[in-house]
Amino acid sequence: MIRQVSADEIEINTGTLRVRAQSECPHRKGRLRFGFVNPRRMTITCPLHQSTFDLYTGARLTGPACDGLRLSVLEAEHARR
Repeated sequence: MIRQVSADEIEINTGTLRVRAQSECPHRKGRLRFGFVNPRRMTITCPLHQSTFDLYTGARLTGPACDGLRLSVLEAEHARR
């Protein structure tokens, strides 16, 4: 589901969505390759301080204040509901 593709990037595959994102959380540099992906909500949660980010937009949804996650959608099976 989460694969390290370079020192700076991870690839996240939920089965219906595939994105490439920065590998460190913008809050305190938690390593997102160890994060939790929720394929139902299309989010990733940082394992360090539980900041949660939207996998379509990179926006921070919960957790400590920080910038959004830099990401790009590589493949999406269907539009967001």
